[in-house]
Parts: sequence; structure tokens; C-alpha cells
Amino acid sequence: MAASSTAELDQAEQLILSQRLQWGYTNQPPLYTWVIWALSHVGGVSLGLFYLVKVSLLALLTRAFAGVGEELGFSDCQHVLALSGLAWLPAFVWEAQRDLTHSMMAATLAAMTLWATLVALRRQRPWAYALIGLAAGGAMLSKQNALIFVLAVLLTVVSLPSWRRRLKPAGLVLAMLCAVLVCAPHALWLLSHGDALSRTTQKVMAHGDAGWAAHTVSPVLALGEGLGSFLLPWLLLAWPLCRQARVTTEASRFMGRLAAVVLLLLLAFVALAGVGEFKARWLFPILFFAPLWLAASVGGQTGRLGLWMVWGGVAWAVLCGVLLAARIVWPLPGAAVTRQNLPFMPLAEQLRTQWGDAPALVLASNHHVGGNLRLAWPASTEVVTPLVNWPVAMPSSAPLVWAEQDLRDPRFAHWLRATTGLAVPQLVAQGQVSAPLLHRPEAPPYRLSWARVPLRPEKKGSP
Repeated sequence: MAASSTAELDQAEQLILSQRLQWGYTNQPPLYTWVIWALSHVGGVSLGLFYLVKVSLLALLTRAFAGVGEELGFSDCQHVLALSGLAWLPAFVWEAQRDLTHSMMAATLAAMTLWATLVALRRQRPWAYALIGLAAGGAMLSKQNALIFVLAVLLTVVSLPSWRRRLKPAGLVLAMLCAVLVCAPHALWLLSHGDALSRTTQKVMAHGDAGWAAHTVSPVLALGEGLGSFLLPWLLLAWPLCRQARVTTEASRFMGRLAAVVLLLLLAFVALAGVGEFKARWLFPILFFAPLWLAASVGGQTGRLGLWMVWGGVAWAVLCGVLLAARIVWPLPGAAVTRQNLPFMPLAEQLRTQWGDAPALVLASNHHVGGNLRLAWPASTEVVTPLVNWPVAMPSSAPLVWAEQDLRDPRFAHWLRATTGLAVPQLVAQGQVSAPLLHRPEAPPYRLSWARVPLRPEKKGSP
């Protein structure tokens, strides 16, 4: 927060979406947006709110790791090995803290699902089975692909006789009922907003009329690339650790079976769906448990490699904590400008000066610009962007703020015509604001243009 007052891309998206409470918003599930909406109504809109949520999710994830370890009978050495492993996964030690929203919440709730499952199998209480359903439903309301991990946990329990005997059929029904009740309102919303679901499938499906290789081999290769991106550099230490000191216990059998089932489900999914690309961040709620699997597999026999894992994890955590702010303030030679170097707060103040005040309604060309304008004027202004899909009471005209690059975006052109009836060539700037980039005085200043545009009174949101 000291390095920048600018919201990152995913944070800015949530600043736009959390203006309203509804059952769904985009192709992403709505739970994270609901949390931001609720907290912003209690403590107001601020960048600190997003950091508070992120730190809370990371804390709950580590608590769930400790809880799983307790249920599996981990030693102190195994607990430390599991937790330090998170710092070797770039997805958690860097990406999750830098910007991500839905993926981090999904991973945390998936970990809570695993913990709740182990508690329920030991305690055999209805409330414990209900917790499984609530956590699983919450994970799927954070990211749809969390369903893969939820199914993997169920199949793991059912496939191991010693664990299957502990499973109560009535408890399983209760857990499933709770999960369905949690997800049902959003599922019904998706049925009436098919475009939201289709955008998710279009992101991952293979395109074109390619043959067998494109629909079978290519998806598997894409999965392999995603696994490598997610697991390195943790895997470089985990593999020799596991080969050196593998033990066989009930905990290791359970976690090993869970890892095998997850990989089989992933292979089945990418092969059947013909996945065209596979991004490492999609694995957040699916492979977060890899350090737990390692800790269960090696027991307390870690030796020097274990010390490398633990103290190296501490070093990575400290280094990333420093670099997350340092990359904004002190760029590496040749490094690109980060989004958090964009000076939205001074630009918003200039716009307020030119307009005389912050208006009740502002249109913005993209959600990064719009979200940061809302961060600057949290109490008085509703910001509409191409991301908004709910009815908006439109006045006869309103100011539109745009970044130059958005004029070349077909999605902006489509939204502009639907909202104002104007084509991009008809958009004539009535004013412009500019400010030097934060911590980059040598770089060209960042500019936003604006114009007051007519609005269609029948407009009901973005198409």
C-alpha cells in the first residue's frame, strides 16, 4: 500500500462488480464478489480491504494445512515441511499475493473441504458432514474447476477400504445436500445466462477441425505444461526427497491415492474436453495439497533436503514479500511498467477538478480504469464499464473516460455503440488528463481522455 495506491487488474474488476449484489456476474463464480460487497458495506471501499481478504485467505489456507496434518497424525517435522512447501509454489508465494482473487479463495475452501472430510470421518457428527458440503459448495462458488478436487476427495475415500468403512451414507447425503443448496442459486442464474458459461468453456476448449492429435495429444501436453509451471521449483526438491525417504502409513496411502485420483481426473477432463490451453493458475484449487502429499510420504526422514525445503521456503517467502513492493518502486533493468505504476489517484483528482465534482454516474472503457476511479470516488459515483451486466438507470448523458488503447478493442466498440449509439470514430475527446507514472519519472506520462456522451434511455446493461 505504501508503494502504490492503484488496484491491480483482478482487484479493479471486483471494485466494479461489487457495486451490486446478485446471483452471478461474469463467467467467474460470485463468492469472492459477495465477500467484497459485504465487507465494503461495513468498512467502506479501500485497497486495504483487498489486502485484508487476501491475507485472511492465506491464513485460513495455512490453518487448513495444519488441520489436515493434525487429522493425519503429522509430526512437527511434517507440519513444517508441508507449510514451507507452499513457499516453493510460485502460484501461492507470488501470484496469489500479487493479484489473484477467485483462485485463491477456491484453493482455501478446497483445503477446508479436505480438512472437514477428515474431521467428519473421525468424529461422525452431522455438523461435520454439513461442513464438508458448505466448504465444497463454497469452493465451487469460487472457481468451477474446484469440482475436480471435490470429486477426487470423494473417490479417494470410497476407493480405500479402511477409509470407506468410516463413511456414513447419511452423512454423505447431508454433505451433498448442503453443497447443492449453496450452489443452486448461482446455477439457476447460469441457466438464464448461457453466455457466461460459454465464455468459460471457450477459454479452454480446442478450436478448429484438427484431428486426433489436437483433441487428445495436445490437451495432455497442455496439462503437462501447466503442471510444470505450477509445481516448479517445489518439484525439484520434492522428487528427490520422496525417492530418498518414502514411508508407508495410512496418511501416506490416503494422500498418495488422492494425488493419483486428481491426476487421473485431470487427464480425463483435458482429453474429453479437448482443452486447447491450460494455465497454471487453474490448478490452484486442484493441486494446492502437493506439499501435504510430500509431508505424508516422507514422514520425518527428511535430512538435508528437508532443511533445504524449510529454510529455502522461509527465504523465498521473505524475498517475495520484499519484491512484491520493490518491483513497483525499483524496476529491474528492462522490466515493464506494472499496472500499479499507473497514477489513477492523481488522474481522478484532475477529472474531478475539470468536472467540478465527481458525478453520480461515470462510464469507463475498461474495468481497470473504472475500478480505480471507483476506488478514488467510493461514496458518490457508480461506475459502468463493459463488465457491468445489470440494469442501470441512465440519465440523458454522462462522462465517458477512456484509455487510448481501448479505442482499438472491438469489445469496447460494441459496448460503446450499444450504450451510446456512437461509433469509435465519432468519439471526440472534450478533455484530457495526464500524470507521471508512480516511481517512473523518466517514463512517458499516462493519459486518459474524456467526453460527455449521450446515453440510450432503454439501455439495461452491457450486451
